[in-house]
Amino acid sequence: MEDGSRSVEMAGRLSDLEPSAAAGPAMSQAKINRLQRVQNILARVVARAPWTVSSLDIRRDLHWLSVSHRITFKLCLLTWKAVHTARPPYLSELITHYLPPRALRSSNTNLLARPTSITSNFTSRAFSVSAPSTWNSLPTHIRSLGKLSSFKRQL
Repeated sequence: MEDGSRSVEMAGRLSDLEPSAAAGPAMSQAKINRLQRVQNILARVVARAPWTVSSLDIRRDLHWLSVSHRITFKLCLLTWKAVHTARPPYLSELITHYLPPRALRSSNTNLLARPTSITSNFTSRAFSVSAPSTWNSLPTHIRSLGKLSSFKRQL
């Protein structure tokens, strides 16, 4: 009984990582690495796998993304919602569509403008900077998807 309750507790702790994933772009690489180690340990506990099995294989079997990929996924998801539904409004106000000064082929590719006044590493982690960078790195056919379910599936 104690072993089962411990697994439930550890799985609950994994869900505690979720708010961190939403704040991911503002986190340092050292913190992301620490969270990845915690996720790897939790995956071993949940799967009851020995230490000889690769944590990558365990996470793949559990259908868990790595912490850095989860952060990118959540950032793209929040950006999609801000672009297509203007929700949440406090995030949609931080991003603007890229409008080239003259007609270009990239005019219809659903790109976002990246602020030019980036002066520090911390500033580059702000949503207004990291969201356009991540969004613009997606392929055009994914950026142009209009349904949330299709967008999630393609990511």
